Amino acid sequence: MSTEQNSTQTPAYRAAHVPAGQDLGHRWSTRVADHEDPADRRAIRQIAELTFESSAEADLVEELAGGGEGWLPQYSLVAMTASIPGTDLQSDPMGYGTLVRAHVGEAEVLALAPHGVLPEHQGEGAGTAIVNALLQKAQADGEKVVVVYGWPEYYAKFGFRPGAEHGVTAAFADQPEALQVLTLQDDAEVPSGEFRYPPAFGAENAQVAGRA
Repeated sequence: MSTEQNSTQTPAYRAAHVPAGQDLGHRWSTRVADHEDPADRRAIRQIAELTFESSAEADLVEELAGGGEGWLPQYSLVAMTASIPGTDLQSDPMGYGTLVRAHVGEAEVLALAPHGVLPEHQGEGAGTAIVNALLQKAQADGEKVVVVYGWPEYYAKFGFRPGAEHGVTAAFADQPEALQVLTLQDDAEVPSGEFRYPPAFGAENAQVAGRA
């Protein structure tokens, strides 16, 4: 696996906005999830199970949060709406997302996965709020590169570009165009090579696209 730096840079991340017509008036806020709190754990499991219609992603989050390799608790976020407009009261979590430590070749990167939003709130801007919050936090922490395997038409609004442009590949990527990369710093360069999720994702790593 190559760790050679690709000389082509992509523009650094800039916050994406909710597309016109999708914001139904909710004021989304995010906070770090408390995986020691049974209520947060239940909410995250429910979001994952209803989003992906299986228990695999919920099990994955629990394995990672239980001390799995690549887990970064500061990048585990939930999204809520204000219960009463104009107040600080918040709803139960309605969306969830995380960044984990992954690799391209031998170089460390972040991976955006898994993340999702309760089906009844998809298309309302919650997914955008979660992704923006995660990327902004990672950018402020000095992280350089994020990889995602998901819908190109969705992630393009955050600045993600095809991994193939930088020589980034993945054995599990049966849809190569879905493997995308984003630089968080203006001077960041994308390493080329094989992309790998943490071991908890398993050998296939295929069921990781977020739904927002």
